[in-house]
Order: sequence, then C-alpha cells, then structure tokens
Amino acid sequence: MAISFHHWPSKVSNVLVYVTLLSGNLYSTFGGDRNQDSPYDSRHKSYITPAQFTFYLWSLVHFLFGGLVIYQWFNDKVHRTVGWHFVIVSIFNAIWLALWSSGHTFLAFVTLIFTTGAVSYIYARLREDRSDDSWLDTLFLDLPFSLYHSWIVVLLVINAFAVFSPINDDPEGPQGPSTFQTILAIAGLGFVASTVVGYIEYKKGDVAGALVLAWYLFGVFAHQDEPAIHWTALGLGITVVIYTLKPVVLGLVGRQSGESAPLLG
Repeated sequence: MAISFHHWPSKVSNVLVYVTLLSGNLYSTFGGDRNQDSPYDSRHKSYITPAQFTFYLWSLVHFLFGGLVIYQWFNDKVHRTVGWHFVIVSIFNAIWLALWSSGHTFLAFVTLIFTTGAVSYIYARLREDRSDDSWLDTLFLDLPFSLYHSWIVVLLVINAFAVFSPINDDPEGPQGPSTFQTILAIAGLGFVASTVVGYIEYKKGDVAGALVLAWYLFGVFAHQDEPAIHWTALGLGITVVIYTLKPVVLGLVGRQSGESAPLLG
C-alpha cells in the first residue's frame, strides 16, 4: 500500500481531532482537579449506571480510531465513507466530555443527541458501502464505528438517567430506588436490550455492536444491588448474547440460513 495525500486537509484534520479527543479523555481521567468528573468513574450516577470496568470500552474505541487515522493515509475509502464527519463527531464528543466533566449533565445530554445523530450518519454510510471491504477495512473502519455507535447509544441512555432519575445521595433521605425508579430503570435496560434487534437484523447484522449492549448490561448486573435491576440486567444480557450469537453458531455447525451474520455484517 502506498501512502496517499489525496484529501490531505480532511486527513490532517482527522489526526488533530483524534489527538485532541484522546488527550481530553486522558486528562479527565488522570489529570485535572477534584471538581472534574471522569467518564470512567463518574459522580453522575443512576440506577442503570454500570460498573467502572464497563467504561474501559472507550480504550478499545480510541485504539481503533488511532488505527483509523493512520490507515486513512493508505486507503481513500476512509475519506469516501467518513469524510469530514469524523471531525464533526469528535467535536461533539469533546463538547459532551467537557460538559459532563464539569457537571452540566442536561447540556451534555443535549450534545450527546447531536453526537448520536452524527455517528449514526457515518454508521449508515459504512453499512451501505461494504462491497470491497478488506480485513483492514473491517478492523480500522467498520469495527471502530460499530463499537462507537453502539456505545454512544448506551451513553445516551446513561446520560438521560443521570439527568432525570439520578441516585439520591442524601444520607438523610430515602436509600435505594423508589418503585417508580426501579420500573424506569428496568424499562431503560429493556430499551437498550431491544436495540440488539436493529444491530442484528439491519443489513446482515452487526455482531460487534450488539455485543457492546451485552457488555453494558453485564456491567449493570455487576454494579447495581437492587435485586429487580440486578437480575433483570443479567437476564437481558444473556438474552442479548444468545440472540446475537445464534446465527453465528448456526453458521459454524453448517446450518446457515438467511439469518446468518458475520462479525460486522
């Protein structure tokens, strides 16, 4: 593969926004002052907040995006399918991170809605342009946006609950979720789990994106003590895994049908 400087303004911009986004995440996690919040260990908790380890999916996404900004110099398909939209997504993401870290959760939620829309646009274009995918396209173009899209959907739900149904941290107030909060949490988990249908049934299916949903649900199971929420998260997580991997298993045992799905469709 020869390096290509076609569309170099877009490629240079992608590198710059990637470095900025990565630096912002590292600073919010390991630097800054105590008044700042980290996306990995947030003070903005709700009854569907997952365990801290769940958020380290960000590390994998950032690693793959690092590969993307290098790979773009050797394959113009990145520009053809993503173009300047990665810059837009990264700017929205940086704004969300700044608002979330500074405690402006409602504004962060509004920003995340725009982020989700921008990521969904890239995701849809990638799903439509799969005719000449190589394994490098799959690894550094399709996979990062599959994981990112699914994770952004999860973050949108987490952020919404942090705004509208946060944990009561007043030591003198009622402890644990109310009945309404429990029902709301279960409904939120059910919504997250239900999106697996879209990931698997859309085109040929997106197993990687669907498994992010299961990862999140298992994180909620590990972190939440309320029995109804705890066990619902586990049940839904197992259901998502079974629904996601069933076509793959059928394909491996030679029982492929029209529902079989590879890793990324």
